[in-house]
Amino acid sequence: MNFILKSKLFWSFMVVLAFLLMVIGFFTKDISMWFMAFIISILVKLYAEDILFSAYKNRLGKMREKLARKEG
Repeated sequence: MNFILKSKLFWSFMVVLAFLLMVIGFFTKDISMWFMAFIISILVKLYAEDILFSAYKNRLGKMREKLARKEG
């Protein structure tokens, strides 16, 4: 179970699932699908933000350093 919670593929699937639930819930006007998508997004934020978005954080940090050097 611990391996699954650290799997990038699992959390990527959860992000896609949350997006699909939001889209389908919008067209069917089913608020329970929106609620489930909201719960999934909270779980992704709590457990998998570092797993999924660490590369983007590193890239953003490098861009901020470049900008600080240019300005300063």
